[in-house]
Amino acid sequence: MSERVRERYYIDGSTVRKVREVPEVVERPKRTPGTKAAPETRKKISAKADRALAFDMRYTMFVMASVLIIIGACVLMLHMEASLNEKKSNINNMENELEALEDDNAALRLSLESMYSLDDIYDVATNELGMVYARKGQIVYYESANEDYVKQYQDIPE
Repeated sequence: MSERVRERYYIDGSTVRKVREVPEVVERPKRTPGTKAAPETRKKISAKADRALAFDMRYTMFVMASVLIIIGACVLMLHMEASLNEKKSNINNMENELEALEDDNAALRLSLESMYSLDDIYDVATNELGMVYARKGQIVYYESANEDYVKQYQDIPE
């Protein structure tokens, strides 16, 4: 190509821009083999690089403390999870035991209720204990202002 760079224009929205078909070549300064950094400058640069890459004692202790804290938290979490599982298991066992006891209680209650009939109770009350039904006039009805309880201040008349 010639020394002159061909330019082209295009419209982007309301602005006109130049587009170069050939990019400009930026030349970097060439290094001559005779120019080198001074030895003391090289030592300073090397020392800074070594310090930047080296692990110092504070950093190592910080990392170790962080790792120990994380391990301790994990162990604590596992211990708490195991105790939680054990407690859930105990709760399930106790619920099963309670259900069995309730079933036994219901069966015993049913057997007690069916053990004596009303005829058996009447027979024992009249024949063995000498009880009789109340006659007419023995039952006294009265009105009470408070239905929760009754206080008797004197004997009931016959």
